[in-house]
Amino acid sequence: MRTISLDQLTVMGVRPAELVDIAAQAGFGAISPMMGLSRGSDLPVVPLRAGDPDTLAMARALKDSGVFINNADGFTLSAGTVMDDLRAAVDLMAEMGARGLVTLVFDSDRARAFDNYCQLRDWAQAAGLTLLLEFTALSQIGSLREALAWIDRAGGDNLAVLVDLMHLNRSGETPADVAALAPGVVRGAQLCDGRREVTAEEYLDQAMNERMVPGEGEYPVVEFLAALPRDLVIGLEIPLRQHIAAGESHLDRARRVLAATRAALAQAGAE
Repeated sequence: MRTISLDQLTVMGVRPAELVDIAAQAGFGAISPMMGLSRGSDLPVVPLRAGDPDTLAMARALKDSGVFINNADGFTLSAGTVMDDLRAAVDLMAEMGARGLVTLVFDSDRARAFDNYCQLRDWAQAAGLTLLLEFTALSQIGSLREALAWIDRAGGDNLAVLVDLMHLNRSGETPADVAALAPGVVRGAQLCDGRREVTAEEYLDQAMNERMVPGEGEYPVVEFLAALPRDLVIGLEIPLRQHIAAGESHLDRARRVLAATRAALAQAGAE
């Protein structure tokens, strides 16, 4: 059975060890935590730092449950990024058994962003980690095509793309574009559902707060799953603000999105 990851945005606000516990109880094999490195961010994320009590508690929970860190999110490159923070976080994630790191490029100084990306590439490679570039129209790299050009320019065996179905839809690209890629180019995927046509303001709000459970929207969920490599861990990044407001527990939400994903995988013949 394919491994599914509980990505932190789905259960935003939980503490690190609780993220692991919810994933284990709901039936996930992996998690993708947010590092909480961005200074001044208003996201309710507990930063992961070596020696911190919350981070140590997460490490114990991972060992006890058998859940592993698929991709660590939050290695964002922006004008205010402190590269020393990223380097420490790379080492921490390698120590905790992560498979990959997710970066997005928000820095409008593209030369500086590219230099920092290449530095992050080198640190990740030395630690044995894949560096996944996520594209979104909200960032400086807005499409799969642009992401491919970026990693091709940088070079490196540990570079790959993460494809989020929401952002793929926004870019105007399709699951067929993903299926056409060479093996190894896509090593990360995030699943959700939603409306195909939204305003820029709605897109930003939905990305952070209100997506849809797979099968309840208009995205080509089944086609997307069928296009992905069969050994790829699929992350569920599905914030559901209205359900939280209605009192749904994090555990119930995790179980519900996992069940919907399993049903879509079966339909796609991609279990």
